[in-house]
Amino acid sequence: MEIQAQSPAPPAVIVFFIQLISSQSANAQVYVEADQLVQVIEAQQRQLEAQEAQIQRQKADLEALRQQVEELRKSMPRAPAPPETSPVLVAPTQPQLPAPAPAPAPAPAPTPIPKPPPPAPREADEPSSRVGFQDLDHRIKRGRKLIPPGSLLPHQAKGDPKLAGQTEIEEIISSAPTDWPGSIPVLGSTMRLKISGFAELDANYDTGAIVSPAEFTTSAIVTSDRTAAEGEDGQTNVSVQVSRLVLKTRTPWGGRLIENEFSMDFLQDPTVSEPLLRLRKAYGQVSDILLGGDLRLGLDWSTFSNLTASPNTLDYEGPNSLLALMRPVVRWSRKYHPTLTLQVALDAPTDRVFQRAEEVSRWPDVVVAVISQTDRVNVQGSFILRDLRGSGEPQSAVSDTGWGLNVSGVIDMPSRLAPDFASYSVSYGAGYGGLLDDEPPDATYDFANNRLEAMPTLAWYIAYQHWWTPCLYTVASYGLVQQDNFDFQPGFSFRQTQYSSINLAWTPTPHWLFGVEALYGTREDKDGSYGSVWRTQFTSRISF
Repeated sequence: MEIQAQSPAPPAVIVFFIQLISSQSANAQVYVEADQLVQVIEAQQRQLEAQEAQIQRQKADLEALRQQVEELRKSMPRAPAPPETSPVLVAPTQPQLPAPAPAPAPAPAPTPIPKPPPPAPREADEPSSRVGFQDLDHRIKRGRKLIPPGSLLPHQAKGDPKLAGQTEIEEIISSAPTDWPGSIPVLGSTMRLKISGFAELDANYDTGAIVSPAEFTTSAIVTSDRTAAEGEDGQTNVSVQVSRLVLKTRTPWGGRLIENEFSMDFLQDPTVSEPLLRLRKAYGQVSDILLGGDLRLGLDWSTFSNLTASPNTLDYEGPNSLLALMRPVVRWSRKYHPTLTLQVALDAPTDRVFQRAEEVSRWPDVVVAVISQTDRVNVQGSFILRDLRGSGEPQSAVSDTGWGLNVSGVIDMPSRLAPDFASYSVSYGAGYGGLLDDEPPDATYDFANNRLEAMPTLAWYIAYQHWWTPCLYTVASYGLVQQDNFDFQPGFSFRQTQYSSINLAWTPTPHWLFGVEALYGTREDKDGSYGSVWRTQFTSRISF
């Protein structure tokens, strides 16, 4: 997670209404930015034209040198045997053609030929001046060194398409300008492509029973009837499931930008250590397409989430109260001010967590989020409204309304504490628990009254990241998730979990992270059953 530096900003609501009233000034700003963009494009076009002219001049110079070499080769005398001493050609300051050998007798001048034909290939028994040709070869190589690298295609034989294709691709990729570092152009289109990801190895040791070896999910701590197979006597797990591949593209379209992202990892089932391929993200986004806003459609993080506030734990799961569920979404977002963004979305009604009832989805979740991002402070307030619908024992569909509020963000520390920062999240509601990392029930089914009841849930966490050196840091975090239980719920029902972690991470290069982390979690059920686990984790992550 990358955190940007931030500074205090006016209240988000005030800025929001001011910008709605003064939309004309916003439009004027758009015209100014468009004019500046046109000027930048024209300047780049002039620069490209100048570079193209320089390349053509260099090509002409090299072609002239080649012609001189061919004429020199043609003018050299041929004898039945090489002379005892071959003259050594001295390279003048400027390449000049040598004077032709004097003829034994005067002869009529031949008809002038504008350009001599290419010399026929020399037979194997034809002599030549080896020293002279070596000197010419040296002169050609020295001339090539005077030409800037990458500005001239190398000489090649006809009928060698493989070499020609490779050279053209390398030339285009290396010379194409971009404002998206790390991306490459896709030949034959205006699209640019960026491939990234990392290979991660996680090794951890648990002191107690927990059934999520790949993630430290505190709701997966076993509270009763613990067995050795669940790790009651201690267990070690080694996994590469978090390893990831990310593919992104950007394509300009009529003054707009089309973006796509596909990412995959191997964390389909966190209850086992076996890597199973999982699609993490698959979405497309078009900028400035609806009412001046961007439209995103596909699989992405829930709009209710704020990943900017996600702490840099080595454990993939993170705090139990983190809102980090990926779902199919239709999201509209618009920036009304450099520091203020509005998002409105429909999240797919999938992954509902019901106790003693089967999910019967009907309406998508409606989410509204307001994001304030300044130089030192990130704040997001979001609201979600959900239609919870399921089928209980009588096989009839029952429903309840779920809702949730969340405030989360990041605060960069001032003056002497910089570049440390703190992140936080507080959420409360009824019927939104399944969106949390611990995934407690959204609702529970009351068999006696044939009704579905949304579960009241409180969740929060706080984390602090301290930099010891520019490549060594520590993150400490604590989180809590708590639900109010109903009398009709069974005794093993989820009541509360706690999550604590502290780590030491070292990044000797931007592409390698190496660290250790200590984690402690507890779970308590409605009937008082309790379980706790200590985990020690080692992580190595090499990015590309």
